[in-house]
Amino acid sequence: MSVNLSINFRKEACPARRIRTSYAHSCRAGLCLQMFCALLLVFLTVSCASAPSQENMGQSEAHNKLGYSYLNTGNLNDAFVEFQKSIEMNPRNKEALYYLGYISHRFGKHSDAVTYYKRALAVDPNYSEASNSLGVVYSDMENWDEAIANFQVALSNSVYRTPAWAYSNMGYAYYRKGLYDQAESAVREALIRNPVFPRANYILGLIYVKLNREDDAIDEFKKAIGIQPDYIDAHWELALAYLKTDRNAKALKHFKVVAEKDENTSRSREAAQYIEQLKY
Repeated sequence: MSVNLSINFRKEACPARRIRTSYAHSCRAGLCLQMFCALLLVFLTVSCASAPSQENMGQSEAHNKLGYSYLNTGNLNDAFVEFQKSIEMNPRNKEALYYLGYISHRFGKHSDAVTYYKRALAVDPNYSEASNSLGVVYSDMENWDEAIANFQVALSNSVYRTPAWAYSNMGYAYYRKGLYDQAESAVREALIRNPVFPRANYILGLIYVKLNREDDAIDEFKKAIGIQPDYIDAHWELALAYLKTDRNAKALKHFKVVAEKDENTSRSREAAQYIEQLKY
């Protein structure tokens, strides 16, 4: 009988324990709900505080347009100020961030340019112009692997409007790494997309010089100059290629262009020295 009572007691006690357990669960659930609501309120408050108002967004765009007008006239300092004002009004204005990266690059401030381009890409990961420009900065820093990676990111966007630039830039990075097959392949992809692209012809010429294909290099440099007659880099490389293949009269012609028009005074002086040597 005692056994049966014991069993009955435990059976009678079970509902009470279930009630206490259910009550504890309910309290914990209520506490969790209160905490969730509090956190949600904080998140919404912070989000609303950080999100620019319509007025601020309008002001940001106005500063952005003014900065762009300054940029078009070559007034980099005033442009930089306007783009800074633009991101103060709207920190997510990707175009203003992009132009700040561009101007920083022009000023030779590579780390600042990288920061601005990365901020633009944080706003829009498919901003291929920013990826390509970031790759160009890394190229100037001679960080070829990072450069190539960013050119590839730019090209992964199927609606990128100027892929020839990214392909030619990537070709140059491969060229500087000594990977001439990959370099030629990338530059040819650029020329498929834009057959009238002197920079791509120029880079292809550089690749052929390294491969000891002087005649092919000469053809590419001539194509580049045919499209852009004042392409001084191409004139210089063409003169050197002619000199290497003992076509001194033709080399002389292009050295004269470099000596007269090159803003790189060191190279123009060197061209003048070649001219003096080739006169005799």
